[in-house]
Amino acid sequence: MYAATRPEIMSRNGHSPTLPVSINTAAKYRLPHQTPRTPSEVETLNPYRYIRELSIGSGQWAWWTVNVQIVKWIRRRCEDLGRIVYAVRVHRVRSQTIAVDLSSTRANMSWLINKIQLPDHHGVAASLWSNADLIPLPPSRRTWGPWAFVGFWAINNLCISTWQTGSSLLGLGLSVWQAMIAVIIARIIISLVAVFNGWVGAKWHIGFSVMSRYVWGIWGSYIALIQRIVLSIVWCGVQSYTGGLCITAMLSAIFPTYHNMKNTLPASAHMTTQQFVGFILYNLASLPIIYLPPEKTKVPFQYINGITAATMFSIMVWALATAHGAGPLLSQSSTLHSSTELGWGVVHGITTVIGSIAVGLTNQPDYSRFARKPGDQVWGQFGSIIIIGTIVPLMGCVTTAAAQKIFGELLWNPPDLVLRWLDDYSAKSRAAAFFAGLGLCMSQLGINTVDNAYSGGMDFAGLFPKYLNIRRGAYLTLAISILFQPWQLLSSASVFLTVLGGYSVFLGPLVGIQICDYWIIRRQQLKLSDLYLPSSDSIYWYKAGVNWRTIVAWVIGFAPALPGFISSVNPGIVVGPPAMRLNYLAFPLGFAISFLVFFGINRIFPPPGLGEVDDSDVFGTFTGEEAANMGIESYHAGRGDLVLEGEAKDTYNEVDVVASDLEKKIPRVSAAAHSM
Repeated sequence: MYAATRPEIMSRNGHSPTLPVSINTAAKYRLPHQTPRTPSEVETLNPYRYIRELSIGSGQWAWWTVNVQIVKWIRRRCEDLGRIVYAVRVHRVRSQTIAVDLSSTRANMSWLINKIQLPDHHGVAASLWSNADLIPLPPSRRTWGPWAFVGFWAINNLCISTWQTGSSLLGLGLSVWQAMIAVIIARIIISLVAVFNGWVGAKWHIGFSVMSRYVWGIWGSYIALIQRIVLSIVWCGVQSYTGGLCITAMLSAIFPTYHNMKNTLPASAHMTTQQFVGFILYNLASLPIIYLPPEKTKVPFQYINGITAATMFSIMVWALATAHGAGPLLSQSSTLHSSTELGWGVVHGITTVIGSIAVGLTNQPDYSRFARKPGDQVWGQFGSIIIIGTIVPLMGCVTTAAAQKIFGELLWNPPDLVLRWLDDYSAKSRAAAFFAGLGLCMSQLGINTVDNAYSGGMDFAGLFPKYLNIRRGAYLTLAISILFQPWQLLSSASVFLTVLGGYSVFLGPLVGIQICDYWIIRRQQLKLSDLYLPSSDSIYWYKAGVNWRTIVAWVIGFAPALPGFISSVNPGIVVGPPAMRLNYLAFPLGFAISFLVFFGINRIFPPPGLGEVDDSDVFGTFTGEEAANMGIESYHAGRGDLVLEGEAKDTYNEVDVVASDLEKKIPRVSAAAHSM
């Protein structure tokens, strides 16, 4: 795999041209795995070695197939000659044979990959399975107390989508007050799920991507990660578009020329020039907020929550004052007449509210791991989810009812209401529209950062930890979301949006499995080191890196609601009322079924390593008191000259086996000794 040969075999005739050329293998070719150490082994490299379909070319040279003599190797870089262009130095050209010095290899692709690889962060080297954002968080990064969790969930609830909750529920035929009952019940369920699903993060300080490794298996975890990434990207684009509308309201209020800007985009674009400018500016405004690591967002989000709350309250007060009270919408009765219809309508309303936040519930450990102690997440989340999550939808209903009296139409989307203020374009209306647009824009910046950009960044870091951390992954999520053209999705892709809205069919079973696995099957015991060990030595390897128990329970969990889900996506496929009602129960039904099936399978086929924990605090995750309470050796106790294999990158020339055997300690070895 690596070798160091004598440089004197560079050229037989003493010619050492320094002409740089490129070589590209059309078929993958792996050099010998053994390291030549003796003269006889070195001599085996001297004969010309043929690499099939190898091409060379430089400038005016034509491409052709040649033989190659390897005259010098470098560590690692010679391991694979794949479909990558390498810049090498030619030491001899004769007929169709060249001699190349691979020690001077500077592959174009390899150079780029090395450049984008994450640098060491606080002594933690990035590898194929871990980086500083994936390892269990140390005490220095766990900065969230109870009020931080109040603020976190306030970001999720003081937002336009929560304001519009009443629109979805009234569309089901419920009255405003029946809708509020559904909201309260749903919020209680959401808070319970958030606390139980987030406890693993609060106690062991790992995120969703690492947690998925013990649930799905080391390789199977990608099934969960890819789903979350796609959802984060799409919703990031949708929320960015709404944020762009807020920017449009602000600029229209300030600049008359912008307010009267001529649309230069075709009708097929499904957005105006004004809206496009607002969308771009919103995404630019997102960049500095995303730059902050999650543990340092407490103070900025406090300001965002305060501004947003004041804005929403002011809009409601203006609407009530202008309309001299709420409109007829509040007293409108339900269109569901029979008790059966009404009962299922309320149930559908409950699952609709849960489904609107199901994506965020799935990866709750991503944020609960920032808790200073497990209990800090409990009351902060209960209070914020239930209280704020109920008040904001009520404010949306009251404001929309009053606005209906003023404008004669239902304006559920706050930016649309703010833009209506500019109809007379008076100084007062312009000032009100600007400040309201600013507050709503701040709300969108907060919710999009927390729910989508950060979440997508954490999941991307789980897929490519050697190259992506939370920050890079969040920027990548934002960039890809723009390519999805959310304005097109919102205007024409109704089927696609129906799929996204009903995706809780698949997320409910997933959350049920996660809670059952941690609380019932493993009884809150984890072996952290094995979560970063990509081999059969890990107790979380299961079968070829995949936990088949999870896949079976997940499929059985979403199967009952699948016919109704398909019918909602494609109305041409007609199913009976029972199938549709199962779809109404998608999240709680899937949660319960997968929970029970997963429990049963694990009782019959128990996974390996139940109850196992590390003997010592491998990652420096816990304080001395926490380690003592958990019965493990503290990180700082008795370390001496022992290091974890792959931990001390400065003692190795190039260690990329961080997770090869984390629980095994080895003596510290110098770089000089290792290179022998």
